[in-house]
Amino acid sequence: MQIKYLPTSVYRLNRIANNQQIVNETVKTRLKHINKFDKLKRTTNLKDHEICEILEVSRASIFNWKKRYKAQKEQGLLNKSRTPHKKRTSTQTKELKDLVLMLRKENPTYGKAKIHALLKRDHNLHTSESTVGRILKKLISLGSIDLVHHLYTPKKRRVFDKYAKRFVYGMKAKTPGELVQIDHMSVYSPTNFKVKHFAAIDPTTKYLEAQSYGQATSRTAAKFLEHLIENSPFEIKSIQVDGGSEFMKDFENACKEKNIALYVLPPRKPKWNGCVERSNRTLREEFYQIYQRPADMAELREMLEEYVLKYNTYRPHHSLKLKTPMCYYIDNFKEVA
Repeated sequence: MQIKYLPTSVYRLNRIANNQQIVNETVKTRLKHINKFDKLKRTTNLKDHEICEILEVSRASIFNWKKRYKAQKEQGLLNKSRTPHKKRTSTQTKELKDLVLMLRKENPTYGKAKIHALLKRDHNLHTSESTVGRILKKLISLGSIDLVHHLYTPKKRRVFDKYAKRFVYGMKAKTPGELVQIDHMSVYSPTNFKVKHFAAIDPTTKYLEAQSYGQATSRTAAKFLEHLIENSPFEIKSIQVDGGSEFMKDFENACKEKNIALYVLPPRKPKWNGCVERSNRTLREEFYQIYQRPADMAELREMLEEYVLKYNTYRPHHSLKLKTPMCYYIDNFKEVA
């Protein structure tokens, strides 16, 4: 028989021996400081605080150790327990615990705030919300109740087994056409005309392309990609999008056919798509909120094209030192392209 582990008692004894060694070292060190302090006090004219500076120990500690050593010898030099002399007594009665357990089983998604309100309203029990939280925590540790999020089916993580790749933190566009940010938003014009708005913006030049549709599907996103490639003054090399379903299937296949790298942002990271998110707000404020025409998609698209042209060739941008996107592109990247 091959023995791989020693009995548990051996490890326990080793731990006790190590703790005892630490205790002995503590006592020896403190006794040495006391003896050095007394010797320097007798043989020199140094004051107490000067001696303590040499020993690197506070005066209060030296006199405290001397007092405890005089009363209890080496036992007095051990670290005292930090346990409070008077401990807090629990105010959780059995009636309260049973009632919290009953309410939680009847309402398995309720947290401490809702259960606390029910106790006060229906049962006239005035306790703190924190007390209810402590009871729930104890019940969870005992297995009497489950955590709320265990009642829901966890969302499956996306598997990148097709053309799209996961966005890597730190990736940054250096030239026009790299990591073009694409996003979609739902807007209502003042005439109550629902629109699915797709926008793409180049983070280097702030060049914008936008289009309105009636639906937000992967087929619609693929059509917008065609619109972007056709109207962009530079080659689209790579695209970054969020994890929306409109940027899967047909859109992913379209990127593959056109040999455009596609990167998908992780969940809850809209700030990594900051340029297009900011452009969405600009279009909402400067275009859709002042749209007063009849509910006609064709007419809306014509007006949107006029606005996008104005955005790229007329509207100054603070991030470009008050230049327009096209002017900035021509001044800095036209010859390179």
